[in-house]
Amino acid sequence: MENINNIEGSPDTFETLVNNVKLKLYKTGMAILKDDDDTCDAIQETLISAYKNFDKLKEKRYFSTWITRILINKCYDLIKKKKKITYLNQQLEQPENASYYDIYSEDSILERVLNNIDSDLKLVTVLYYYDEFSIKEISEMINIPEGTVKSRLSRARERIYEILKMEEGEDIG
Repeated sequence: MENINNIEGSPDTFETLVNNVKLKLYKTGMAILKDDDDTCDAIQETLISAYKNFDKLKEKRYFSTWITRILINKCYDLIKKKKKITYLNQQLEQPENASYYDIYSEDSILERVLNNIDSDLKLVTVLYYYDEFSIKEISEMINIPEGTVKSRLSRARERIYEILKMEEGEDIG
């Protein structure tokens, strides 16, 4: 990742910062929304909002945390909107269990396993392990205490271990 201090004040600061976090944003959006089109919509809304408010961000080193928080809010806004609409055609075309990990998966065992844990556990797991945010940053992003983040990570690890044991049919470790 590029040193933030070297790009402060340059005309393309926003674009450079976005390019540094675009994969993180996509994976986070997919973990929440489980749909490529919805994720792209949420990211687009996030970028518009972040660009409009970029001058309000006092410390550019917090850009990643700041924009991820915006994305999480946009994802939850989209979920609320979609609950009001029934997509009969989508329900008929896609199996009930289809998700991001079925579509976007790199055939990773971990990604398949993540598909089988609760969404609140999946979100903190993706933010912590994939996006490499600290427990404190995750706590601030999703407005839960740090202790709750830690307990969700612990429960996620336990659940992942259980699923892997079932898949292998033997003890792991």
